[in-house]
Amino acid sequence: MCAALGTPSFVMTTITAALWLLLFPLAVLLGVLLWCSESREQRIRRWHRAGRSQRSIAEALGISRYAVRQALP
Repeated sequence: MCAALGTPSFVMTTITAALWLLLFPLAVLLGVLLWCSESREQRIRRWHRAGRSQRSIAEALGISRYAVRQALP
């Protein structure tokens, strides 16, 4: 057995790696679930805040520009 295996930095690195392997897939799954459950109005507002034009949002969602304008505050 290597003497370095018992050092605190090795143990902390191992714990960090294990947490990363457990939490990263859960975070990705949560993100996908939130994205899938997002309503059309929420998506319109998010895309508009990100700088997309009403026309590009309407084309991406397959709706009229009027529907996009109605969803925006």
